[in-house]
Amino acid sequence: TLLNYVQNKKKEDEKLVYFMPTGAGPCRFGQYFVFMEDLVKRLELTDVALLSLTSEKGYAGLGSDIQLRVWWGIIISDVMEDIRSMILANAEDSESAITVLEEGWQKVLFELENSKFEEIEKQLTKLSSNLGMIQLKRPPETVPTILLTGEIFVRRDGLSRQYLTESLDEKGFASICSPIAEWILYADYLVDKKLVYGKMTIKERLEFKIKKQMMKHYEKRLKRIVSTSGLLHLEPLNIEKVVQTGASYISPKLAGEAILTIGSSLEEIASQACGVIAIGPFGCMPNRMSESILNRVMNGNDKLKTDPKNRKLKQLLENTENLPFLAIESDGSPFPQLINAKLETFCLRAERFHHRMRAVLK
Repeated sequence: TLLNYVQNKKKEDEKLVYFMPTGAGPCRFGQYFVFMEDLVKRLELTDVALLSLTSEKGYAGLGSDIQLRVWWGIIISDVMEDIRSMILANAEDSESAITVLEEGWQKVLFELENSKFEEIEKQLTKLSSNLGMIQLKRPPETVPTILLTGEIFVRRDGLSRQYLTESLDEKGFASICSPIAEWILYADYLVDKKLVYGKMTIKERLEFKIKKQMMKHYEKRLKRIVSTSGLLHLEPLNIEKVVQTGASYISPKLAGEAILTIGSSLEEIASQACGVIAIGPFGCMPNRMSESILNRVMNGNDKLKTDPKNRKLKQLLENTENLPFLAIESDGSPFPQLINAKLETFCLRAERFHHRMRAVLK
């Protein structure tokens, strides 16, 4: 995208800044900005610079106004992704329902780009009202739901995940995709607990605390609006609980997505989701780590540790050994036959477990 812009769209007197976030830890994410800077030097691109904020300071540096607007966009887009999946899996007329979603989404995008929060709120309220009028095949809470987690980019990108959510929708499963907001809150958690190397001044730490309170406020406010559609039950993300659950199997000091994948998988399975798919790029170290651990701990005993006093959960998990879980490694190519066969088996197990969940937890 950078080279395409420079070669085809950039004006002669234009100063171009390319935004490329970065991060530390056992991940290729920290190398992309290094590669991009080297690319700009090697090709001798004039008037082109990189702006690279790091997760080690909670991506601070853009200013509160821009940060909040980005946060609004992340929260809304995360939710709309899950609503889209519910519509595809459960709407009587999915084609017209998607049209309602897309038309409303474009209006929300326009307000995000141009207006104050109050106007964004009004447009989102209209969209939620329209979504609430969509005719459904069955109540949303009865639709079998799969958690799609893993590496932050692959789980959200249609091509990288080979349109996995659409395949699940066709089989009658709605997907809940681990949100982008999870990573943003986790980056702040690492700063807050001083688990990263970046140091902050007293002023920066005060601004950081104020920012966290504002983010929590707007997350509740936006999710409350979208919940009126009746398509999803939305709760604010509890990143400390996710990390605490994952910390039983991997040290919180090892920063990265592995602990999030493990924690969110165990939190959601048998509570909200009837199955978990962890997907990541080819050769991704954090994804390999989480896969190896989840293959061992996705069972009734380890799930019960997340809520040991829950009698219904104990009844549900009685005589249950392995919970529906599938790990997929993607390189952007169509999934091989073996993965498709595993996916079919996974869906059968998830559907059976969903019926059991409905019988016990209703």
